[in-house]
Amino acid sequence: MSTKKASSHPKIVIPGQQVVARKTSDALVAHEYAMEVDGNSKEKRKEPSSLQNTPTKTLPKKQKSAESSEVSNAALMETLIDRFDQQDGKLSSIERKITENSIMIVSLTKSVEFNAAEIKDCKTKINLLDKQLTTVSTTHEDLINRTSELERYKRRWNLRIIGMKESTGEDIRREVVSLLAEIAPHLQHKLEDVVDTVHRIGPKTKEKTRQVIIQFCMRKYRDEFWRSTKVSDVCKVRGIKFAEDLSKGDREARAALWPKISEARAAGKKAYYRGPYGYIEGARIFKDG
Repeated sequence: MSTKKASSHPKIVIPGQQVVARKTSDALVAHEYAMEVDGNSKEKRKEPSSLQNTPTKTLPKKQKSAESSEVSNAALMETLIDRFDQQDGKLSSIERKITENSIMIVSLTKSVEFNAAEIKDCKTKINLLDKQLTTVSTTHEDLINRTSELERYKRRWNLRIIGMKESTGEDIRREVVSLLAEIAPHLQHKLEDVVDTVHRIGPKTKEKTRQVIIQFCMRKYRDEFWRSTKVSDVCKVRGIKFAEDLSKGDREARAALWPKISEARAAGKKAYYRGPYGYIEGARIFKDG
């Protein structure tokens, strides 16, 4: 405002004073600018309180937070890189194990296939052996029966003497021949040829008298002595008894049938043995029958 008034009045300028006038005008201009600046600053001071409350040091805090975020981001990146490296190592280990397991599975598959083939072959052989076993079992049972029958048939030439006293240094054959001569005097002159072998059975013991077994050369003489000894007074006087020479199996079979045989005889029925079998009134009996 003051500058416009100064320029509207013409003045006469003296050459000596020109410099002073310029300095004065410059000072006025500076003074007026300072006034305007002061006025503007006052107007600025009158601005809303919200602008006055704005912190003046926000920029340094933002710089610090940016720096700290950069540091945290760098640490996070390093952590992520380490974790990725660990996961990569684990994945490599898993891949290696999967490869090993795949190789093992292939090996096991081959082993299973081989075992399956072996099992199939074994089943075929088992089926064949099963069929053969049936035949072998039948044959074995038949052989047992035939062997037992042969043994039973051979023992029919023998008789046993139960209760004959035993002495040290005895001549058992001579004593048995003498006993048989007393039982059947009419065969006395044939006994040396009729009697084949005579001996005691089992090991010698002090507690028990061993049985004597007689083997005859001819079966008809054996049967005749078997019938004679049942009613002979000589046997009763000496306290001895003649018995058939039975195998262990036949003795056990007869022992199992003895209760029924004894009961039938007590009832007055005809009961007897024939080999390992028992008969009552001509009918064959069985252990559980």
